[in-house]
Amino acid sequence: MNPARPRQLLACALLCAGLSGCGGAGSLAPDAPHGVNLAGTWKLDRAASDDPEKIYDKIRREREARYADQAPPPPRGGAGGPGADPNNPLSVDAQTAAIIGTSHLDPFDMGVFGTIPRGDVITIKQQPDEMYIFDGTTDRSFTPGAKSVVSVPEGVADQHSGWKSHDYVIDVRGQAGPETIERYHLSDDGQHLLADIQSSGGNMPRIKIKRVYDRMSTGQNVAPTND
Repeated sequence: MNPARPRQLLACALLCAGLSGCGGAGSLAPDAPHGVNLAGTWKLDRAASDDPEKIYDKIRREREARYADQAPPPPRGGAGGPGADPNNPLSVDAQTAAIIGTSHLDPFDMGVFGTIPRGDVITIKQQPDEMYIFDGTTDRSFTPGAKSVVSVPEGVADQHSGWKSHDYVIDVRGQAGPETIERYHLSDDGQHLLADIQSSGGNMPRIKIKRVYDRMSTGQNVAPTND
């Protein structure tokens, strides 16, 4: 056996372990590419964007069906038995609701849904040392290239944001939940802001959401509405 072979295998294993440990969005730079500026006021194009409510509803229905299958059958009863009585703790409906109610998989508690800009209009301010995103309800501020620990519904998460090519990326990896990655970039003509949001891991279903925004002129005034 080639004596160098074990060392090569060990080096390969360490490299793979390091890559898997990084995962997610990978290396993110602190400096924006030359000429790339996401700053502006942007209005959601609903027709071109995914509807989070439909995604919520699909996940909720799938969870309800799955937990209904997991609920143990109630004791046999007559016409007045507990099987179809949602107020009876022994009924199928009550047991299913109890399982869902105690589950940490509630889609409204998922970190991914908490990060989606909810307003029809968002404002981005881009500076060398700060990326600021405001959707009419929530202010979020990021330091390009920086890493920090932030609060999420599941507890805490490691957050890393910065530039990857022409995208501004926000990577939030929950220590006891999913990893959510947001990517913001401009269309080729610079008149549209594109947001790609994906989440996976932490016993959560894989989710991908696309949002498309049109650049607003400074003279436009649109009352904010939320999803």
